[in-house]
Amino acid sequence: MKYSWVFIPLILICNSTQASIAPYDYISSIKVNGIELASPVPASQANGLLNKNPTKLKYEYSECTGNTEFSIKTKEKYLKFEIFSEDNPQVKNDQFYKNKYAFSQLGQTKGNIWLEWDQADKITDNIQIGQKTITAQYSFQQFKKDFPKSAKLAEDSLPAHVILLPPSVVKSALKTPEAYDLPYIGNLEFTFKNGKLVKFLINQGIAC
Repeated sequence: MKYSWVFIPLILICNSTQASIAPYDYISSIKVNGIELASPVPASQANGLLNKNPTKLKYEYSECTGNTEFSIKTKEKYLKFEIFSEDNPQVKNDQFYKNKYAFSQLGQTKGNIWLEWDQADKITDNIQIGQKTITAQYSFQQFKKDFPKSAKLAEDSLPAHVILLPPSVVKSALKTPEAYDLPYIGNLEFTFKNGKLVKFLINQGIAC
């Protein structure tokens, strides 16, 4: 099972209490603007997750995980592209990633996508979870209908979670859910205030 690490002021999932995934609803597919994010995405598709082509990506090498990360913050959202070496056997040397500043330069390099809308009222992307749609008007009332198990654990102004199980781990996670914990597994994080969605994150799980 892959693990990843994020250290971003905007994403505070590191402070979440460790919990088994058993009491939560789960999904195995989430598409943003038609791009499937449950599995690694080619960099060539990543611009489709932004409202405009970024002028420059921020490069970072994580000493903790040994992963390479590229990130960009726009007015609407934060995006991180996290690269695992096992997903990119064609890259023989990590030096390849240095001095890259655009997704177009990374070509078919695959990475896990983290996304954050820290002001949900600015969501303009097409976010689809199966037949469910997440919009700027998404409400807690609708969340209770869509994800009844997760809703039972939700509190006003605190994150509510739906587990994101990549196809590669679905069988094992459903068979032994006690072996998978938050925040160490991918998840969607919803924050509601007074019944309205105020923040939405797609997290890929942390390790360190």
